[in-house]
Amino acid sequence: MRLFLGGIALTLGNPKVMVFFLSILPLVIDLNAMSTLAFVEVAALIAPIITGTLMAYAYAADRARRLVASPRAMRWINRTTGGVMAGAAAAIATRS
Repeated sequence: MRLFLGGIALTLGNPKVMVFFLSILPLVIDLNAMSTLAFVEVAALIAPIITGTLMAYAYAADRARRLVASPRAMRWINRTTGGVMAGAAAAIATRS
């Protein structure tokens, strides 16, 4: 229950979702001409979209956590990211 409530608090406090809908919604729907029924319809569409998206993020994070738990995978990730950082450093150093 504690994890569930923590997840809900995190989701409700996510400003990116609110900013996205506050910036896009007025471009798509005339908010001044919205009736109560239209508001309910929009809410009924937005709720499963946000839920599905956040569930997909949670699933991807769970899969990534399982992948990173393997010592072999961590070694590969560390070597790959180290190579990328070394490449970026070399590119910056030769750019003068």
